[in-house]
Amino acid sequence: MANYKLTVEERTQTGKSYARKLRTSGKIPAVVYGAGKESTAIEVDVREVERALAASGSLIDLDLAGAKRTVLVKDMHRDPVRGTLQHVDFHEVDLTKKLEVTVPIRVVGEDQRPSDGGVVQTLLWEVTVLCLPTDIPEFIAVDVSDVELDHTVTVAELELPEGIEVLADEDESIVKIGLPAAVDLGEEAEEGDEPAEGEAVAEGADSEGASESEEE
Repeated sequence: MANYKLTVEERTQTGKSYARKLRTSGKIPAVVYGAGKESTAIEVDVREVERALAASGSLIDLDLAGAKRTVLVKDMHRDPVRGTLQHVDFHEVDLTKKLEVTVPIRVVGEDQRPSDGGVVQTLLWEVTVLCLPTDIPEFIAVDVSDVELDHTVTVAELELPEGIEVLADEDESIVKIGLPAAVDLGEEAEEGDEPAEGEAVAEGADSEGASESEEE
């Protein structure tokens, strides 16, 4: 899968006032660092960054004055009220060295399971993997179409793409097929039932004690 292409410009000014000026013009401040190079302050069109974040795949090719720098989004800051993107940190990667990255778990085949009353319970939503930057998967699929009732799929049972190593305990549970929790109506008090005399006295004593505590 091709990397997303994103054109950026070097940023020669810093500070809150300049950042506000950038945002007014539809751009945001950002920084790119890593791969043994000095960090570089950049500015980028906020709409293009949002498209890059929404695109499939993790790698982005930054075009900075004609030079390509392949990066991952390491961190980003959004306005807590409006949710608008305010700042992005890009981490440049060495395409020849493996790195650790978090990949989402995606459950598939749920609608193909037999009608045994089982409910798919996802216990692990993401997992950390070790791989080359060019091998980072969009997600790791867990096929539950043939998983039997009361069975739990663990990390050891994952079908991983070539070159992907999961950094998690092999016994860690990912998905469980179980029956939905049943409500025992026999244990619920029927509406209108009168409490026993001893219970009423105890409740009254508790209420009185609570009132005395509140007054202290």
